[in-house]
Parts: sequence; C-alpha cells; structure tokens
Amino acid sequence: MKILILTILFLTFNSCDGQTIYEMNKAELKSCRTCRLKKKNPNPNQDWVQTDLNRYLKMVNPISELEPVISEYLIVYPSLLTGKGNASSKTVELLDDLKLISHDFYGGYTSFNLNLLIYNDLIIYSRLNTEVEENVFENIYLKKITIPLTCSGADMEYFKIHNKNLEEYKRKYPNFTLEIDINKYTTDELNAYYNLNEVEYNLGAYQVDEYYPHLANGFIKTLLKQKKYEVLEKLLFGINPVGRIYSFSALNIAMNDGYKPRNEIINQMKKVKENGLKFKSGLNSSHSETTDFDFTNKLNFN
Repeated sequence: MKILILTILFLTFNSCDGQTIYEMNKAELKSCRTCRLKKKNPNPNQDWVQTDLNRYLKMVNPISELEPVISEYLIVYPSLLTGKGNASSKTVELLDDLKLISHDFYGGYTSFNLNLLIYNDLIIYSRLNTEVEENVFENIYLKKITIPLTCSGADMEYFKIHNKNLEEYKRKYPNFTLEIDINKYTTDELNAYYNLNEVEYNLGAYQVDEYYPHLANGFIKTLLKQKKYEVLEKLLFGINPVGRIYSFSALNIAMNDGYKPRNEIINQMKKVKENGLKFKSGLNSSHSETTDFDFTNKLNFN
C-alpha cells in the first residue's frame, strides 16, 4: 500500500556526492520494483514523444519553483480548476476547511496527475505523478526532467510539503498532522496512520467501499487489540473523513476497555459524530456531486 513520503529533501541540481538529478532519478527508477518497464518500444511515435516532452518542460519541471498558492499554479496549470481541454479536474471538499484538487493532464505515452491539498488559496502539499510507460520514459524523458522523483507504486512522483502554509493552517487547527515520527511508532501504527490519512484514492462522494473495511480490519482492529491509542487519536484530526470515522468508532470501543480520552479528544469525537458522517464532493469536470451516507451502519470492529 502506498505510504506518504516521510521526509522531503530539498535538492539542488547537483547533490552533495556529485550526482545530478538525472543520475539520482535513474537510480531511483532502477531500484523501483513496482514501476519496472513492462515493454520496450523500438520505434516510438515521435509526435507522442514530443507531446510528452512539452508537458515535462512546461508543466512538470516548473513545479519546484512555484509559490504554493493556487493563483501561481494556475499559470502553469490553466485547467487546474476547470478540467477543460486535454485534462480533467476534481475538487473534493473535506473537513475543517480543507480541499483536495486532483488534476489530470495528458500527453502522448504518458499521463500526469497533480494532487493539491489546499486551505483557502494556500497549498499545504503538492504531489505530481508521472506514468512510467515503455522504455521511452527511461531512454528519453528522464534526461529532460530536472526535479527529484521518487518511486510511487507504478509511477514516479514529486512530493513536497509547504511548511509555512501547513503552520498557518495549524494555527487554526493545532491538532492536525501530516506526518508522524517514524522512530516513535511501531510498524502497525505507521501503517495505520499513513494508509488511513490519505484521501487521494478515495475521491468522489465519500463512501465505504471494499478497500476501507480492509484497512479497518487490518490496521484499526490491530491497534485496538494492542491498546495503542495515540495514532487513533491523531487520525481523529486527520485529512481523511473516513479515517476519522474509523478512529471515532475505535476510540468509542476503547472507552469500554478502560481508555480515558482527554477533553480535546472527547470534543473532537463529538464533532466527528455530529458533523463527520456526511461529506460533499465538489467540482468534477462540468458537474457537481453530493451525497449523504451514514458510515456508522458500515463499521464493524468485532
């Protein structure tokens, strides 16, 4: 399962050991077992190749230099909020003034996905994924990419947390966290936190599908059995509304087993119970979608 990047390195074109961005990206691609090239293309379509290269030069490489505000991103990604043209876009309204924008733009052999977690006009984090298709990525595209990439499932990605914006958001919501100390928590706790604190693969009108009950059974139930409640408390204030519901349900069960929550946890549990069971998803290309869904009927930790 996909885990959020825990540490972001701010790299210049040359790293401290003399490697270039290209050399580091090539080493990352080579070590990435999940995005190994599936087939070779001895004669790639040059029009498609050029379309992709234009995307890398104009819409991928510039991301590291952009100020983390929506108005700045619109200059490079003009269809970010509309999905017009050779692109698509979806904006999901989360809880506590957060929104997630998922923007896809397309090339020849490659498609790109940009995810932005935003608070008002401020971007808290940006994640840009590029597909790794055929050998043209390694042999041609990789040489033109000037930002550091990391392996992410079947893709390569650029991910950055914008700390000033995060700190501004935390002044209003001080219990919110994006990352936790990997040296402080067990593997079970880290898996629970980073898998249930994502929203990017559960877009649309929120509902508990087959994926999320699996997470509850594999992670939440394990933490309950181990009586490890700190990560569950953090998820109660997390990004993912479904993760909040699972945390609320788990901590409610834990109270019957001697767990005594602090006042701020009690207040947040009340907030989640009263306001966190229904979500509205917003712009999806040219139409909007809303839903009311009672998650409590779907939860079962027994």
